[in-house]
Amino acid sequence: MRDRKVYEDDEFIAFHDIKPDARVHLLVIPRTHFGTIKELKPEDLPMIRRMQDIGKRLLEQEGFSGENARFGFHRPPFNSIHHLHMHCLGLPFTPKRAERMFSKNGSRWFMPVEQLVEKMHTEQAP
Repeated sequence: MRDRKVYEDDEFIAFHDIKPDARVHLLVIPRTHFGTIKELKPEDLPMIRRMQDIGKRLLEQEGFSGENARFGFHRPPFNSIHHLHMHCLGLPFTPKRAERMFSKNGSRWFMPVEQLVEKMHTEQAP
């Protein structure tokens, strides 16, 4: 993984996906273990926002932003590994069929980070 790593600090690590589905496909992973998005609580919202900030900055360094960037998480049970990881995709998709899996509106396999943040924020409300 050493040659695929693009970011590291005390809380997070980011690297290129071994099987990319977009021109640039990065994963941002917290060092603290969370299995899936179902394990997150409202107090984990700052961690998710930080993951998104890291992913956005990394994609911007590669020239991707706005409509050319997508961020999100697999919905259980469609996890490839049992450790929370955010997909950061610099579009276009490669292969094109990956667009269905990583839909900007979400799918049964993928939750865009904005939807997750909204869900977590709503759960935080009294």
